[in-house]
Amino acid sequence: METFVNAVLGLLALAIFGQGAKPLLQHVKKSYSLQPPSEPLREKWAALTQGDNAGALLGHLERIALFVAFWFDASAIVAAWLAFKVASKWNAWSNVISVPKAIPGIDELDYLIARRRWGSQVLMSFLIGTLFNVLVAFVATRVGQSGYEIVRGMCRLVGIGAS
Repeated sequence: METFVNAVLGLLALAIFGQGAKPLLQHVKKSYSLQPPSEPLREKWAALTQGDNAGALLGHLERIALFVAFWFDASAIVAAWLAFKVASKWNAWSNVISVPKAIPGIDELDYLIARRRWGSQVLMSFLIGTLFNVLVAFVATRVGQSGYEIVRGMCRLVGIGAS
């Protein structure tokens, strides 16, 4: 029973703490001004740089997987996942960087600035999101592993008979 209660408390902590991911990443993205390299490219630039919701789903799944890995002290799984993410991002990063090096009629420096800002936003979102998920999963694991004792102590404080 104690292990079940601990796991539920840990997963509850994971769900609560995980709610901070979206506002954190929104803040990161807002800190980068992704202005188009030219006014005629505004719509296409916005479509290119806007992203999608798949990252949020991946973030939820990543937190759960990391929680399970920490719970069972499987650091090799954590390391393997982080290595996989690096390799995947390396491939995806090459697509961000592989946009044309120049666009006829667009100032090369303005275009470079726009690409650099977009690349920085993508990189910082990736790094900060990953670090956030690792920390949340680790803390939730620790809360869960000591959760039953916390609940028992609180019950004793309020006079509820918990053994």
